[in-house]
Amino acid sequence: MSRLAKLSKQQRQFLFFGFPFLVTMVGSTAMLGSLTQTKYDLHDQKVKTVSKEEELKLDSNRKKLNLQEEYFKLAANDRDWDMVRVPRPKGVEEPVFTKE
Repeated sequence: MSRLAKLSKQQRQFLFFGFPFLVTMVGSTAMLGSLTQTKYDLHDQKVKTVSKEEELKLDSNRKKLNLQEEYFKLAANDRDWDMVRVPRPKGVEEPVFTKE
């Protein structure tokens, strides 16, 4: 008789169902840990810190911001609209502001 036939029913159930389940749980935990670590390592390679020298080089290539110039650009594009008051829904009263 083989060793498998000598095992009781409860022992065979653990051998065929419980043991593979435990191996799967422990193995998947280890595998997910390594996959997660790989994910974060790749993300760290993409995002690197910029040294002060590199930061200064980046700033020198930028165009200077002039608020007045930006205002006139936006004002030139917005000439084809009129300010129109939107009617209030029924039942909503007009707010009244008084000077004290």
